[in-house]
Amino acid sequence: MDLGHTESTPGAMTSGRDSEVAGQQSCQTDAPSSHQDGAEDPHLYPVPSVVPPPSIHYPHIFPNHANAAAVNSLTPQANMANTPVHTPKDPEALYSPDHKKERQERQARRDYLKSIRAKVDKIPSGHWWEVPGNANVVFAMRDYQSEDIMQGRRMAREELPFLFKAFELGQVPPPRPGTKKAEMPRAATIHEYLDWTVTASVPQDPDELDFEGFRVLALYPRFKLWHPPPTEPYNSEIPLKHPELGASKPPIPHLQVCNRPICAATIRVGPSWIEVPFYATLESRRNKGNGRALLMAIEDMCRFLKIPRILLCSTDDPKVKNLWSHLGFSFTTKEDLTSFGVTRHDLLHMDNTVQMHMEVAPDKPRFESCLLKHRAFKHRLYYVKGGGSAPPVPDEITSGLYWINRKHKAVGMGAAKKVSKQVVKRKDSKRR
Repeated sequence: MDLGHTESTPGAMTSGRDSEVAGQQSCQTDAPSSHQDGAEDPHLYPVPSVVPPPSIHYPHIFPNHANAAAVNSLTPQANMANTPVHTPKDPEALYSPDHKKERQERQARRDYLKSIRAKVDKIPSGHWWEVPGNANVVFAMRDYQSEDIMQGRRMAREELPFLFKAFELGQVPPPRPGTKKAEMPRAATIHEYLDWTVTASVPQDPDELDFEGFRVLALYPRFKLWHPPPTEPYNSEIPLKHPELGASKPPIPHLQVCNRPICAATIRVGPSWIEVPFYATLESRRNKGNGRALLMAIEDMCRFLKIPRILLCSTDDPKVKNLWSHLGFSFTTKEDLTSFGVTRHDLLHMDNTVQMHMEVAPDKPRFESCLLKHRAFKHRLYYVKGGGSAPPVPDEITSGLYWINRKHKAVGMGAAKKVSKQVVKRKDSKRR
């Protein structure tokens, strides 16, 4: 899903043969935001200017609180006057009534979304599925949530280095833990956004950004032996454990997968959408149809969960946007978000990106299967019925010219080998 390499951001890709989705690079800012609509209307989804990371609690920061500066300025004045400062036991007492109501509504919305996102738990993590029409790859759901947050982040970075490299390249990293800059209020970096997204960090406060419910859908290369033995598991069928996803028939030979993924996307389920903020392909695997295969897997996931559309962020680049449009995506307006039931803070959105969506057909593509056999080797393949007639056989083959040229050491279909000038001179000298 590449016409040439272009810089891209969350959900963005470059163009090329088979519309390959290439790896994305990060946006041109170190301060991502969480508003859903484009940057042309910043008042539609207001975002606090200072966003503390979900894993770090700053008791002296009150995001979106109008009296935060006044509250923080009480301490030095009181110390100078040697008068005690009354600190309420309940932090909610510091918020205005309007902000209290907003926090309650946001928490209620998150509780509702949490119940919706539980549907993805039905999909087992680490199980392999075939992609019909793509015999060389399989896809799997990956969950990097862990009680040890740092362990989950390390595991994700070890297994998906291309996903992090695509977005973090050229961006300013976050300050090291334990330094003064790390303790000061600041905007989150793209590095932290990726860590929180792949590990599905749960917010501790309604004012923090919500990364809960994210999963990673990864594409892996399929491994096949060149000389398989005529025994199990190469010549038999095993019933599918989860026939709702992937190919409709058992794979032959049985799925054997290389451990390193070649394409990955972060997804999150909503009431009527699947959100895709990050999408990347390994550099050495671009322009080979792997990105399109992963998009087909996401569509299959939508059908399984009965979700009608995909929402993603595309880099605000004409070539990238045209490529997504070629794949069936449309630009999302504020009216579209309202009709989809999207409220503010439901989606993650990065700077220098635009929101796009694609409706997913409820029925699966009509793939027909065939079994390819060669001695002990068997392989089940899929094709689209009615895709057109077979190409005609070249006249050179039917007329026998091809075999005549092969006899005279021809290279290619009927193309005679060119004789070098030196050989011609030698032949002329011998004749003389």
